[in-house]
Amino acid sequence: MIGYETVFITHPDLEEADLKKSLKKFKDIIKKGKGKLIHEYLWGRRRLAYQIANQNHGVYHIWYLQGTGAILDELQTQFRYSDEVLRFQTVKVDDLDQEAGFFSEMLKAQQELHLRKRKRQRMQPQNLLKKVQKKIKPLINPKRQRLKIQKHNHTHLFRENLWHEKRKN
Repeated sequence: MIGYETVFITHPDLEEADLKKSLKKFKDIIKKGKGKLIHEYLWGRRRLAYQIANQNHGVYHIWYLQGTGAILDELQTQFRYSDEVLRFQTVKVDDLDQEAGFFSEMLKAQQELHLRKRKRQRMQPQNLLKKVQKKIKPLINPKRQRLKIQKHNHTHLFRENLWHEKRKN
């Protein structure tokens, strides 16, 4: 039997029950043809490079399977007829376990990177608050009255206030 890597994108608005039903139908095609699904990965909802069927997002699935050409033909035919599948691509693979290992490592690294970005985003407002507080302290005049701070150019306000204070003296 020959090894294949199949990547297909399903509609992002599918309900869980409909998605499971479709995936079961595709897996049954592989079983009927005496093929074997070795590895199955759900890459998740991702933004598409361009719109497909008026959709900007899709749910990516990656399957590593063994089977004959007849199984692959039937699977691709069902992908074409299915409204749930937006796009698909199948590639012949020499070593299924090695290819699946590469993908799983990439997926883990991507998830770790995503978690780090989310941590940074959570930390960012706190860091911004500290920076703003440091910038506000010099803007407080001796009478402890705060000046109005605009979003764009607070240094301009600070300089203008100093100029007015010097002029008063």
